[in-house]
Amino acid sequence: MIAMRDPLRRRLLRSLREDWGKYTALFLFLFVLISFTSGYFVADGSMKRAYDESFETYSIEDGHFTVKAPLTAEEISKLEQDKSITIAPLDYIDRETEAAHTVRFYRPRAEMNRLDVMAGRLPEAAGEIILDRLYAENNEIAVGDTFRVDGADYTVTGVAAFSDYSALFESNNDMMFDANKFTVAVVTDETFDALGDAGLQRSYAWRWNDDLTESEARTASTSLMSAVYRTAELTDFLPQYRNQAIVFTGDDMGGDYAMFQALIYIVMVILAFIFAVTTRSTIEREAGTVGTLRASGYTRFELLRHYLTLPLLGTFTAAVLGNIVGYAWMKKITTGMYYHSYSLPTYKTVWNGEAFALTTVIPLIIIAVVTSLVLWRTLKLPPLQFLRGELRAEKKQAVLKLRHGPFLNRFGTRILLQNLPAYAILALGILFASVLLMFGCMFSPLLRHFNDTVVNAKFAEYQYVLTEQAETNVPGAEKYCITTLQNNKKENITIYGVQPGSQYIPEVTDTALISEGYLLKYGIDVGDTLYLREQFAPSNYYPVTIGGTIDYPASLSIFLPIDQYRDLFDLPEDSFNGYFSNEKLEDLDEHTVATVVTQADLTVMADQLEDSMGRIFPLFGGFAVVLYILMMYLLSKMILERNARTISLLKILGYTDREAGRLFHRATTLVVLASILLSLPISYWLIQIIYRAVMLEYPGWLTLWIAPWIWPFMVLLGLGCWFGVMALQRRTIRRIPMGEVLKNQD
Repeated sequence: MIAMRDPLRRRLLRSLREDWGKYTALFLFLFVLISFTSGYFVADGSMKRAYDESFETYSIEDGHFTVKAPLTAEEISKLEQDKSITIAPLDYIDRETEAAHTVRFYRPRAEMNRLDVMAGRLPEAAGEIILDRLYAENNEIAVGDTFRVDGADYTVTGVAAFSDYSALFESNNDMMFDANKFTVAVVTDETFDALGDAGLQRSYAWRWNDDLTESEARTASTSLMSAVYRTAELTDFLPQYRNQAIVFTGDDMGGDYAMFQALIYIVMVILAFIFAVTTRSTIEREAGTVGTLRASGYTRFELLRHYLTLPLLGTFTAAVLGNIVGYAWMKKITTGMYYHSYSLPTYKTVWNGEAFALTTVIPLIIIAVVTSLVLWRTLKLPPLQFLRGELRAEKKQAVLKLRHGPFLNRFGTRILLQNLPAYAILALGILFASVLLMFGCMFSPLLRHFNDTVVNAKFAEYQYVLTEQAETNVPGAEKYCITTLQNNKKENITIYGVQPGSQYIPEVTDTALISEGYLLKYGIDVGDTLYLREQFAPSNYYPVTIGGTIDYPASLSIFLPIDQYRDLFDLPEDSFNGYFSNEKLEDLDEHTVATVVTQADLTVMADQLEDSMGRIFPLFGGFAVVLYILMMYLLSKMILERNARTISLLKILGYTDREAGRLFHRATTLVVLASILLSLPISYWLIQIIYRAVMLEYPGWLTLWIAPWIWPFMVLLGLGCWFGVMALQRRTIRRIPMGEVLKNQD
């Protein structure tokens, strides 16, 4: 006996040909989404692996501390024995270039924090220097160039990834790293000694001799800090887990991974509902055929399998091709963004099984489950209802009688009620696309606005921080006090002591003022008492009662009258350790100046974010536009196809293709417009939640600000996408024949 071919298989190619527009759009969207996310997951996993392995490969420190006077050999030996650690000197000196960039000089490193030389070689002679790769890239410095620092010329022999500076934080208190104006460098011992002692920092790195868990390392670090504090005058103590220059990169990679993972899941669920709703529309269009097949003995499962075949086949094909393109090409986009943001070591692409599961297996499961759940309820109907075209069990009872109002209004209302599921998915998709679009549009204006706010709110052209008290004869220079404490989140808070009647900060009178960013970040109210503590003596708490706020977005700060500051820290009446000035203080000895804060230092966070993340912001906007168009095209096409008989009847009654299209598009236009308008406040509310959660993990605070032009832009862009889709749907309306109304009559 010759086996007969399953007639359902013959329908697959015809269904694909009839709905080629829908399947092509979904395939292309899935292909682009999966190729990008696959490339991202592969690159992220490979670079994260290289980053994780660098801790052992390059012997990255478990922490470092800085003291005022160098430790003796006996003191180092005692600390090593008592705390089971290995200590290596890590002295450094900061110097400035003519462009006011900071270069941090180190001696050659052999024991800890070794370099990954990515081009050229290490310095071997006096006057040679190796720079951080990212800084050299940002400033167009090549191997062999002459690099001028503090009046001296150096020959660049190479560029490297410094294992302890994957994120170029000049200070651990900085809100953001700066790969444009700060770099680390290694020179020979001879060259380092020639720099002199001015500004020399006596720093030491350590590594645990035993493998410690994170909890054990935290406890051991506290014990080590106390031991060093008793041994020498400690000025800085930074364990690895708190060192932003080391851990920021790894934390950021993990956060990006979770974000993209959530993105692909959300998009896949939305696409699954689109597949389900449009496939259900196909079943309604082929109701007579489905009824005949059911009456002929086909089971619900066989029909479900048939209608799942094309969605799953399309998803699988897009996933396979997307993974191939992701591994071969799209990964380069992600690695390029990472290398443009961080000073990472050389990486090798590794197979990522989790990436394959996230971009292939899980999407197939989501599409299959969501589509099956939606279709199964329809396929449970008896064959007779399919033959009659009655695919709602309570169709007659559910019909709402519309007797009042103009015909066009009643017609539009009927279209709206008949397609509520499709319109609900359309509204959800518009909301998700609006969140992505707002996110993609808001950051560049937000960063520029932050820069403008910081510049307008700055106290003086120069803020000097001194290592010891020193007098200046420059007119207008005003003494102040400054120190850093920590809050209960172990975040550094800058405390200022300001002169009464200050010409630079006149807001400070007789009460403590808190910066607006600090208040917003932690939900503090005026009148609250904050208990801040010293970093190296955590048991020393200082209570500060907040009497008001001050608009100073550059850092998380508290401003006290200088007398209250001195009383709080038990200082002499004439003590100070800084100057505000609008002129450069040329008469101060460089040995007495610890830091000079200028406008460039205040805006470094926004500048670096714009430089490192500026490439990814447009991607969110572009993705949102594609999602807008896809949702509107597929769902409006489905609505037109479901109402093909009505459109055919309108044509018989004398309506032109354009007029018939207007009748249907009128209802959809209202839904699109309402969805866009409603999505704006909801998107803003969601972004506020996400933004606050993200900023709580970062030092400092960037106040959320949405540029006024973004709101009308989003409305116009959404409507523009819809009007473009309307133009595409005219072809669908023209293809509906007048004879369609005569088909499938009861």
